[in-house]
Amino acid sequence: MSLVTYSAACLAQKKPSPDQYIPKSTLARAMAASIKMFGIDSTSGQQNSAPFSGVIVSVDGAILTVAHSTKPGNFYRVIFADGKQGVAKALGRLVVDQQSNLPDIAMMKMQGEGPWPFAEMGWSSSIAENQFCFGLSYPETLPFYIPFLRTGRIVKKMDDYGFIQSSSIMEPGDSGGPLFDALGRVIGLHSRIDRAEGINFEVPVNSYRKYWQSLSHPVAIDTYPSLSDSIGSDPEQQKLLELALKKQAKHPQTKFQSIPISSVLQGDSISILSTVFQLRNKKQVILSKSSRVGKAPIVKIGKKIYPLKVLLRDEKSDLVALMSDHKFPSIAISEIAQQGIPDTLVGLNLWSLLTSNQRKTGVLGMSSRTFPRIPLPGTFDAQMQELDGLPTLTKVDSMGAAAHAGLRVGDHMIALNGHDVASAVKINAAMQQFSAGDTLRVQYRRGAADFHTKVILSKWPTRENPHPANNIPKGKSVRRDQFPSVFLHDSRIHADECGSPIVDSNGHFIGINIARFSHTACLAIPRDTVLKFLSSVEQLL
Repeated sequence: MSLVTYSAACLAQKKPSPDQYIPKSTLARAMAASIKMFGIDSTSGQQNSAPFSGVIVSVDGAILTVAHSTKPGNFYRVIFADGKQGVAKALGRLVVDQQSNLPDIAMMKMQGEGPWPFAEMGWSSSIAENQFCFGLSYPETLPFYIPFLRTGRIVKKMDDYGFIQSSSIMEPGDSGGPLFDALGRVIGLHSRIDRAEGINFEVPVNSYRKYWQSLSHPVAIDTYPSLSDSIGSDPEQQKLLELALKKQAKHPQTKFQSIPISSVLQGDSISILSTVFQLRNKKQVILSKSSRVGKAPIVKIGKKIYPLKVLLRDEKSDLVALMSDHKFPSIAISEIAQQGIPDTLVGLNLWSLLTSNQRKTGVLGMSSRTFPRIPLPGTFDAQMQELDGLPTLTKVDSMGAAAHAGLRVGDHMIALNGHDVASAVKINAAMQQFSAGDTLRVQYRRGAADFHTKVILSKWPTRENPHPANNIPKGKSVRRDQFPSVFLHDSRIHADECGSPIVDSNGHFIGINIARFSHTACLAIPRDTVLKFLSSVEQLL
């Protein structure tokens, strides 16, 4: 298999715009070399390990990754950003502390003929604290086979354990993914995090340079090799230092701001942010996250309370439009329309505008796309057993989904949503298609008579993995998937900060935050979708 991915035009260096810190050509090359991997059975080719990340650093297919994801001699499926696939073989794995996996170094090699897309290796000795860096890797929570960009700064050049510390956020699946310097060269490999939204630890690329020959053979190494290779010196160190002096983008001047909304949802008082727009007819509309706006919504500013009226909800985009008799600071949609739909390039600098002039910065890490449903297993809150050829309720939680629907012990399941489930095999297969929160039409038999009811499936009482990435402040958004169009960014928006507007460095409106999906990924409704929704609202007024 051969991958030829660059044209002369693609590789031509262009200066980044004020909106984009990383040149397009630098980002394209880094993205092409950043790969997703998982172990495969050498005979069947079936997946047999969790996914992780890596980066190709030579035209003949040398791969850098981390030790805790690999086993020497095993084979791994390789998935490229353009969808092409290949196979790699794990080579050397250096771990001197089996409990901590330190220093967590591993290499692999692409199988078959190249040339392979690759990223240049940098020198971790050239970096300095507060220098710009970026990562491209594949969080296992995201349902996409393309790398997700995150940016950050070097927090510490080298800690006591031999790691680089960076602020480029990561989570499971990112392990082995590359950290790049401002020139697009690999300076580290993602290893671990210490706590949610905390420091990220990277294996320095100089360690691979130092032990390259030892790592080039498929063996497990448990002591530091006595022989080491020359690390060499960085011919671009001065250029890197000059880039490090470049000023960060200034906070944009904009009329946008967030206002907080309070309402009652399922008996609880909740808060969320919102964005105010002025329509062409001069009326104001307040947009927010629909699934977090319940009964009696209000805006409370100081001691004053302003009631809100719900105008329109859009379940697909999870947007809600509200109105108030009070006039809040707003932005005219006619002004937004004149800006045109933005070129939402990966790498675009973003600002999320929160209350009290607070702002969170980030970067557009993945362009607009449909975000599919992420199934959460649903349950009847009951136990079933096949009796007399039919799935039969043998135990029913008195406070659970089945009991609320009127089902009892001894009821036989006949059909779900009109489909035959008259056996244990059939009902088990059918339940794989449904998720927590789904409403099922259930046909059941009690005695000699058949009945119908509706069951709203509950969520299985499963414990989330205790990994630090799952301990996000304020947690993940309840509604965080199945959007027709969202873009992804790394601004660490918390669940109660959704509804806030996003602008670029020119102050131009880019979209509205709609969900905190995972430790690394925030989702936002893009501007064109927001404008279409506002157009629908205008027709109601």
